[in-house]
Amino acid sequence: MVQLNGVEYAYRQGMSLKELLDQYNTEHNNSLVFDGFAVLVNRKALNPIQAEERILLDNDKIHIIPLLEGG
Repeated sequence: MVQLNGVEYAYRQGMSLKELLDQYNTEHNNSLVFDGFAVLVNRKALNPIQAEERILLDNDKIHIIPLLEGG
Protein backbone atom coordinates (compact mmCIF):
# COMPACT_ATOMS: atom_id res chain seq x y z
CA MET A 1 0.00 0.00 0.00
CA VAL A 2 0.92 3.63 -0.52
CA GLN A 3 -0.66 6.75 0.91
CA LEU A 4 -1.74 9.66 -1.26
CA ASN A 5 -2.69 12.71 0.79
CA GLY A 6 -3.38 10.50 3.79
CA VAL A 7 -5.54 7.88 2.01
CA GLU A 8 -4.23 4.36 1.41
CA TYR A 9 -4.18 3.00 -2.14
CA ALA A 10 -3.15 -0.35 -3.56
CA TYR A 11 -0.43 -0.22 -6.17
CA ARG A 12 1.26 -2.73 -8.39
CA GLN A 13 4.98 -3.36 -8.56
CA GLY A 14 6.63 -1.05 -11.09
CA MET A 15 3.76 1.47 -11.00
CA SER A 16 4.80 5.10 -11.37
CA LEU A 17 3.45 8.02 -9.40
CA LYS A 18 2.01 9.39 -12.66
CA GLU A 19 0.04 6.16 -13.16
CA LEU A 20 -1.31 6.37 -9.61
CA LEU A 21 -2.28 9.99 -10.11
CA ASP A 22 -4.00 9.18 -13.42
CA GLN A 23 -5.93 6.37 -11.69
CA TYR A 24 -6.84 8.68 -8.80
CA ASN A 25 -8.07 11.39 -11.18
CA THR A 26 -10.20 8.91 -13.12
CA GLU A 27 -11.76 7.38 -10.02
CA HIS A 28 -12.49 10.73 -8.35
CA ASN A 29 -13.31 12.80 -11.45
CA ASN A 30 -10.47 15.08 -10.42
CA SER A 31 -7.62 16.80 -12.19
CA LEU A 32 -4.62 16.75 -9.85
CA VAL A 33 -1.42 17.46 -11.77
CA PHE A 34 2.23 17.88 -10.88
CA ASP A 35 2.73 21.41 -12.27
CA GLY A 36 1.68 24.08 -9.79
CA PHE A 37 1.76 21.65 -6.89
CA ALA A 38 4.38 20.69 -4.33
CA VAL A 39 4.97 16.94 -4.54
CA LEU A 40 6.47 15.24 -1.51
CA VAL A 41 7.32 11.56 -1.35
CA ASN A 42 8.41 10.39 2.08
CA ARG A 43 9.01 14.05 3.01
CA LYS A 44 11.32 14.65 0.04
CA ALA A 45 10.28 17.30 -2.50
CA LEU A 46 10.31 16.26 -6.15
CA ASN A 47 10.15 18.43 -9.25
CA PRO A 48 7.38 17.62 -11.77
CA ILE A 49 9.63 15.45 -13.98
CA GLN A 50 10.95 13.47 -11.00
CA ALA A 51 7.40 13.05 -9.69
CA GLU A 52 6.09 11.67 -13.01
CA GLU A 53 8.93 9.15 -13.27
CA ARG A 54 9.00 8.09 -9.61
CA ILE A 55 8.38 4.35 -9.22
CA LEU A 56 6.27 3.61 -6.16
CA LEU A 57 7.51 1.50 -3.29
CA ASP A 58 5.56 -0.14 -0.50
CA ASN A 59 4.66 2.28 2.30
CA ASP A 60 5.45 5.43 0.27
CA LYS A 61 3.73 8.49 1.69
CA ILE A 62 2.84 10.96 -1.05
CA HIS A 63 1.53 14.47 -0.54
CA ILE A 64 0.44 16.64 -3.45
CA ILE A 65 -0.21 20.16 -2.21
CA PRO A 66 -1.23 23.21 -4.26
CA LEU A 67 1.35 25.98 -4.27
CA LEU A 68 0.07 29.23 -2.86
CA GLU A 69 1.24 32.45 -4.41
CA GLY A 70 1.01 35.58 -2.34
CA GLY A 71 1.50 39.19 -3.11
